[in-house]
This record gives sequence, C-alpha cells and structure tokens, in this order.
Amino acid sequence: MAHIAGPTTPIRNDNAAKRGPDVERLLALQAFNARMVCMTVDETSYQEVVNGVWKVMGCDFCSLFLHDEQTRSLKLVASVGYEELDPELSISLADSASMHIQAFTEEYLVHVDDLTDQFGIKTLSAELRSSLAMPIIANSGPVGVFDFGSREAGAFSPSEISMCSMLVDQMSYSLENIRLVNELSRSRDAVIRGMALLAEIRDSHIGGHLNRICAYSKYLSEQLLDRPGYGEVTPSFIDTIARSAALHDVGKVGIPDAILLKPGKLTGPEFEVIKSHTTMGAELLEGLMKDYGEYGMITMGAEMAIAHHEKWDGSGYPNGTTGMDIPLSARILTICDVYDALTSRRVYKDAWSAEDTISNIRENSGKQFDPELVKIFLARPADLEKIQALYPD
Repeated sequence: MAHIAGPTTPIRNDNAAKRGPDVERLLALQAFNARMVCMTVDETSYQEVVNGVWKVMGCDFCSLFLHDEQTRSLKLVASVGYEELDPELSISLADSASMHIQAFTEEYLVHVDDLTDQFGIKTLSAELRSSLAMPIIANSGPVGVFDFGSREAGAFSPSEISMCSMLVDQMSYSLENIRLVNELSRSRDAVIRGMALLAEIRDSHIGGHLNRICAYSKYLSEQLLDRPGYGEVTPSFIDTIARSAALHDVGKVGIPDAILLKPGKLTGPEFEVIKSHTTMGAELLEGLMKDYGEYGMITMGAEMAIAHHEKWDGSGYPNGTTGMDIPLSARILTICDVYDALTSRRVYKDAWSAEDTISNIRENSGKQFDPELVKIFLARPADLEKIQALYPD
C-alpha cells in the first residue's frame, strides 16, 4: 500500500548489491558530499546532483522536479534511468494521483512498496515496481521533489529510506544556493540591461532592437554549437551572448546629444567622437568588473563593445583588428547588428527588404564580416524573419 511517513533516510536492490561492499557506498557518499561543496552553482548542476545521488544509491531510477510558481506545477529538471521520460514533463499541483504532488503538498515522503498492488497512482515508468518520493524543503518551504525508483518490489528498506532522506536533506542546501544565485543573477542582469536600454533611449530607436539583437546573436551561436572550429561555443556561451549582446552600444551614454542625435551628416571630428563609444563602453564595463568582480555577461559585453565595429579586413575601428583576431562574440554581433539596422525603420531611413539586406551582407562577406559566419547566419532566412516578427518596433 502507498503510505505517507515522516522523513527518515540509499535503497537496496540488485544494482546496489552488484556494486560491492558497503565501503563502496561510503566512498560514493564521500565523493557526493565533496561535489556538493565545490560544484558550479547554476542550473547545469541539477543533472550532476541527480547523477551523484544515483551513484550513491545504486537504484534503477532517480529524478528531480522543482516547483514552478507561475504554472503551479512540478517541472522535471533532471533524471537518470527514465529513458522514455519527456524532458519537458510538468505535473500539475492539482494532480492528486501523482506521488510527487502528494509528497510536495503534504511535505512528507510517499513510499509505495509494490505498485502492482496500487490502482490510480500515476508513475513515471511502466517498469517501476517500488517508488519513493521525497519533498525538498528549503527555508521558504517545499521547493521540489526527488524520487527514487526500482524495478523490484520492496526495494526500499527503512535503512535505505533513511539514507535517501539524508541525501535529499544535503541536496536541499545546494538547490537553495542555486536558487539564490539565480535570483541574484536575474537582478544583476536587469540592472545591466537597464543601462543598455538607457543608451538605446538616447539614440531614439528603442523598439524591439535590443531583443532582436540578443535573439539574432543567440540564433547564430546555436548554429555553431558542436560545429568543428567553434569549440568555445558551449550552452553557457550561447546563454551569455543572448544576454550580453544588449551591451554592445552602452558607450553611447557618453556621446553628447548634439552629435549622437544629429539628423544630418557628421563632420570628421564628430565621427571620431561617435567612434569613441566603443572604447567608452568597454572602459565602463571593465570598470564595473574592477569594482565589483568578474561576471560573464559583463566580460563578454566589454569584448563586444570594443570590437563590434572592427571589420574582417582590418578597416574597422577602434584598433583595426583583423580576421580571427576579432573575438568570436563581436564577429557574431557585428553581423546581427547590421542585419537588424538595415531591416529596421529609422527616422533617417526606411527599412530595407530582407532580400536587399541579405544581398548587402553577402557583398561585404570577407570585407566587413567573417565569411563563414555570414554563410551560417543567412542559411535559413525564414528563421531570421520569424525573430524579427517576434520583436517588432
């Protein structure tokens, strides 16, 4: 029978037995504890947490669900063993037939010795015979559920349940750290993006420009993932450029209105002032890092601020950097920025058609732009038009 019990404590089944004597479990537990202390505190750590618990317990299945307040559901964030499980799985808090929801709402563990004897209980796999769902409790209350599963009935003895409970307690501290770091990062990103928006407001064309620039940069970076020659492009790189692309023109806050907003053609000296927004932007962001510490979004933002007007052939500014010496983030941003500028309406020009814009960028491939990135960016024009439609002016 399914029953709810107070928190008590790896799981015993054939898999655990095959791993050898208890000393192996202790070593695995020691490794797990050490990893919890020094692991990277971000959302990529969820799978690492689940893998660590699974190795200690030696059970057939493990999964981690976290509470989503907006959708009032538990969302799957990591799992092991559930080969057919939908990675986008979400369980509504109104689903009373779910063990996970019972554990979360009651804030107690839910243990089923033999699922074949139970009717009306929803399971994550038809292979499950016994299952244990434990709430993850933080200072603010329940934040998620961790489950352990076995293909054998009666796999969870009292001592195994006690070990599971201990692991979930340890895990709760790490998950709370991840949550707090994410909240801090979102707040910091909001302040930094506000600074970028201030520069755009002064340049009189806010609209969806920042959102499109970030979306185009993310799109092009995603096309480079796992492509030979682009080893620096990782999921973390993609996430960072999607946020930091908004900072490329932040240096415009230091350009006088008389020059920045001048409707006519700029004089030579005036254009030199405009060009200085690249170095001013980089200096501003580097100053933030010097005062408040390194942060990936600001680091890449400074990189793009200084180099987004450099050209592949070396004719750009401020340093005349050429080819592959231009940071990849800036080479990506340059294409995206020009594409958006040409396809957008401004007070001094009408929007170009997608066809004319693509033709212009191709003509400048190998001159202004990285030719390989141009090919990749323009390979699927319909995708670019979807992004433009998603963030209209």
